[in-house]
Amino acid sequence: MPKLGSSNSKEQSSHLSTIIPLFKDYKICRLGDRDFCSVKLAKWLSGKSVYFCLRLKKNEFIEVKNKIWIELSELGLVPGTSFFIQGVKITKTKGSSTFNVACKWKRSISGFISKEGWFIMTNLNSLDLAIAAYKKRFGIEEAMQRGLGEAARSWGSPP
Repeated sequence: MPKLGSSNSKEQSSHLSTIIPLFKDYKICRLGDRDFCSVKLAKWLSGKSVYFCLRLKKNEFIEVKNKIWIELSELGLVPGTSFFIQGVKITKTKGSSTFNVACKWKRSISGFISKEGWFIMTNLNSLDLAIAAYKKRFGIEEAMQRGLGEAARSWGSPP
């Protein structure tokens, strides 16, 4: 993205529409953290046949039964657990859409417990695929922090 900080789904889809054709012979999976997640973007990505794993904020809602909505934080995700919810509407607002939600909270390792679990909106069809894809985000962030970020940001820019 040509600017630092958060961007909205319109800006993201605009930039992605120039990049996606470059990878027409590949399967693409868009990874995004809570600040880069929206149902609108997910719908747009699905329409472009792009896979996605977009982390939801724990205060988002899903429709568990017809007109029965529950906040993600109330699903019972605790350290050491994971589950996969298929075909649920996400968000109570107009424009909700049906996707899968992969839920995972790492177990305690040597007394260290992650602050919170992951709720990942995805169009992938299994927990394992969604978690494996989303984990790659951390390798990308590490590369950005090591200075590859400038090079990556300049790939789409004219010389």
